[in-house]
Amino acid sequence: MTCDEAKRILERLDEIEILLNTILEEVRELKKRGGIAEQRHAPSSFIELLRERKFIPLGEVKSRQALRQALERGLVVVLRDEGANKEVVVLKEAARELLNKLPISVKDAEKLGERDYELLQILNRLGYVLLKGGQYIKTELAEEFYI
Repeated sequence: MTCDEAKRILERLDEIEILLNTILEEVRELKKRGGIAEQRHAPSSFIELLRERKFIPLGEVKSRQALRQALERGLVVVLRDEGANKEVVVLKEAARELLNKLPISVKDAEKLGERDYELLQILNRLGYVLLKGGQYIKTELAEEFYI
């Protein structure tokens, strides 16, 4: 087993623990309300939601405990995007996947999916990615997503 494989297994175990804690928190909330609440058709955990959407505004995080655990385990980062005047929670895995595609031309970047392109723009505004010579390149700051 390689170091990367072991790291992925440990990350997945952390995600499972967060999922279980989120479920436990939701069960407690349902007990407080005295019944089963209406549930929207949505991803069942914080990490699944982030996998689907890559990043979400901090204000949309329903479980602060899940966020805290994900931050402690290094699965997510909270970025303050001054350009858009918002804070977003970014799944490190999604940021790494995007950063691994760099360098990428502006033309090719525009062909990325909507969420990937928006994440690229956030990373660009925050200095994790630079636009140089018609190409997006990652900076040393981007190493934060590989830790």
